[in-house]
Amino acid sequence: MIGGLRFALARARAAAAPLVTLAVVAALSALLVVAVAALIGSVETREARGALAAATGDRSRIVLTTGADASADEIAAAARDAVGGWGAGGALDVTVEDGDVVLTPALDRITGAQSLVLADSLGGLRDAVEERTGDRPQGSGGLRDTLGEVQDGIEVRRGPTAVALGLLGLLTAVVVGAVAIEAVRARESESMLLRARGARRRDLVWLGALETSVVALVGSLVGAFAGGFAAGLWTGTGPSILGALAVATGIAVVAAAVVAVATARGADRGSPRARAVADIGAVVLLAVVTGLAVWQFVQSGTPVVERGDGGTVLDPLVAIAPALALALAALVAVALATPIARGVAAAFAPIRGVSPITPLRLASRRPARHALSITVVAFAIGTITVAGAYQASLTALGDAPEALRVGADVKVGTIPDDVAAAEVASAGSPDAAMLARPMSAQGADGRIPILAVEARELGEVMLDAGGTIDPAALGEALTVADAGVPLAGDALTLTLVAPPGEPIEYEEGQFHEPGSPAFQVRVSLLSAAGATETLTFSNADFSIGEDDDGNVVETADVRAEETVTFELDAGDQWSLAAIALAYHPLGFVPGAGTITAGSGGDTVDLSAFRPAAGTPGSLEVTGSALTFAPEAAAGEPFTQAVAPGVPTAVPAVMTSALAASLSLELGDTIALELLKPEFEADFEIADIVPVLPGTSAGEGMLVDLGTLSLASPFEILPTQAWLATEDPGAVAAAVEEQFAQTVTMIADPRSGQNAAATASAFWLAAGGAVVLATVVLVLRRTRSRADARELALLAVIGLGRPRASRVRAQEDLFAVAMGAVGGIAAGIATAWLIVAPLVRAAYGSVPEAYPVVLQAQPLLLGGLILTAALVFAGIVATVRAPGGLAPLMREDE
Repeated sequence: MIGGLRFALARARAAAAPLVTLAVVAALSALLVVAVAALIGSVETREARGALAAATGDRSRIVLTTGADASADEIAAAARDAVGGWGAGGALDVTVEDGDVVLTPALDRITGAQSLVLADSLGGLRDAVEERTGDRPQGSGGLRDTLGEVQDGIEVRRGPTAVALGLLGLLTAVVVGAVAIEAVRARESESMLLRARGARRRDLVWLGALETSVVALVGSLVGAFAGGFAAGLWTGTGPSILGALAVATGIAVVAAAVVAVATARGADRGSPRARAVADIGAVVLLAVVTGLAVWQFVQSGTPVVERGDGGTVLDPLVAIAPALALALAALVAVALATPIARGVAAAFAPIRGVSPITPLRLASRRPARHALSITVVAFAIGTITVAGAYQASLTALGDAPEALRVGADVKVGTIPDDVAAAEVASAGSPDAAMLARPMSAQGADGRIPILAVEARELGEVMLDAGGTIDPAALGEALTVADAGVPLAGDALTLTLVAPPGEPIEYEEGQFHEPGSPAFQVRVSLLSAAGATETLTFSNADFSIGEDDDGNVVETADVRAEETVTFELDAGDQWSLAAIALAYHPLGFVPGAGTITAGSGGDTVDLSAFRPAAGTPGSLEVTGSALTFAPEAAAGEPFTQAVAPGVPTAVPAVMTSALAASLSLELGDTIALELLKPEFEADFEIADIVPVLPGTSAGEGMLVDLGTLSLASPFEILPTQAWLATEDPGAVAAAVEEQFAQTVTMIADPRSGQNAAATASAFWLAAGGAVVLATVVLVLRRTRSRADARELALLAVIGLGRPRASRVRAQEDLFAVAMGAVGGIAAGIATAWLIVAPLVRAAYGSVPEAYPVVLQAQPLLLGGLILTAALVFAGIVATVRAPGGLAPLMREDE
């Protein structure tokens, strides 16, 4: 029977040294974890404030419009109470302006965590105000959408930072557990004596766990609040009380659990074989858990995974997967230490001397003594390696993901039908411009994105996504060469003959003269430089007016023969590639139209023209004339004739993932049904690239807009303008000023900056790991009674104090070397596993097909690893033999 306050205090005084050490280590561990978490939170706060500061207009506010009977001051007070009740008090400024309540972010007070809370809660603001005041105001403004974008960015970047915290957290648990177990070892004889006197094992376990948890909790609370206070001074934000309490409680629980298990195992003299089996079982369990965690990490790529409802959740097992991998690698280094030490000692066997054979033999015979040192050194060096690889990979990627997302310096989309894309492209005087039309085709497993562009401008306008593609080479692959009938002059004359239709008898003896059919003609020209020019004309003019009674009437002037002349760029050689004819959308009279062409005083030979693949209607070639009988169908499809040399399949560039899913290779052809407009066309794979800039997921097909138009029975109008310029901001502003209805996109430099900021979490974790490893090595360097007696024995048998100290130092240096080598190997393997997916997660918009190459800065990384290794070696090399040898040698007398 044991117990009582006096007994507990006496027991604690007997193990005062290890308990004080535990309190100090718990305080330091809590300080590191809380400080690192707070600094990571400050990075999120900076990201949130930057995004909110960039928001303008309605996107930066919420406006509550009150009724005639409602008090604006009461609504404002209710809004403040609601925001405070959500835990975001002070994050929003609530003011009354012209009778409306306006909520705007307080940029000097709002934090990243509050931004997430507000993004989830602002949808219920009107309900909260109505509940408090009884009045339901009208809401407007886009602040909630802006906060939603901030939330998406912060949550996706919490994947890498959670991994960094997992690395530091697991090492903290190892160190705290290792220090806590020293108190159990100091009481090993006492515990066995109490068991012999009839004490129950569970009493010893509960007493040890309670004692340890109290000491660890006190120390960790002091450290946690000190860390939060220090981080608050550094970042200017207040510490998280709940976070500090959680960290302190976690450290106390770890220490208590380790002491409980160690006390239960050491209370009785167990079989060495049983203990060995238990240890092996624990290692196997760790390997299984590590394998499961790594497998889940490979599947998801980030600890932040999507829930079924579309939200996100942090998977803790995935977050600690890299840390578990490092821990398992450290155990492998511990297991390899014995055979390596024996092998090296055998290699030095011919040498007659104490060093290095004796230190190596000592290290090989007691691996347990160096297990902790090897583990913490390997963990620290491995964390440095992972941090260096992550930082270098982020730096190498830079702003390439944003360039991939936008595709050009400036991209202007959603161009209305009544605005010419060429006019938008000239706004702001860009250095180069390219018109584009995003489309899609129906595939077997879903829609296939197709981007139709002016291929000749690809090299000047499209960004190369960090060197992943060569836009100029893609433009050459898509450009159709040596197609069409060459034109002799600098002008093209076209004549359309539309004979009147046959009279229609609507009553007996009564006929209606329908007149000539109204047509629209589309002519496609190709230049020797690869440019595509589309010319259009019609033989009809339509006007809308009113009659004498005020009714709206439509009048038409349809000509049976229409001749037009188009002046061409004299500095280029042009060829006639296609002629297409369709019924005019404003009038329909069935009939046929005949077209002839001339240039430079000569008749253009049209005899080799042929119907385009899949073209509707019918085409008759008569000498140098083309007679079209178009199809009367929805959308007024063109009946198209193409010149010799025009390919039957449109050249296309396809991304590798899409080509693999369709089982296509270079040179293969595929028929696709395009949507909006709907028509079928054949495509030939001219090149395969990893990614396609400017598309939503970096996947799809790239074709030339002019070549695709030759295969389409419908007119394909560009709806985007891609611009190249040295000043994207100025050009984008000019476009927005002239064409306010368009949507302008430029690369956001904050994306790369926010992604790069996540590297600080890994460097902080690496710094914390080095500090914890240093603490462990300092504690291991402190001589216990057994260590002092061993040194005294070595000195007495003839080595003397200096040589005895060197033997011990060399033995410990071997453990540090094993930990450093194991840490480098483990760090490289872990970085190979996690860096690429975490870099993708840090940006949030890098498609899987985009190659993220593992990078490293050898000089910087090597210098950091060498510095850490020298610090560790310097600590263990300072061991000294005790002064009084005789008392130590006579302790057993």
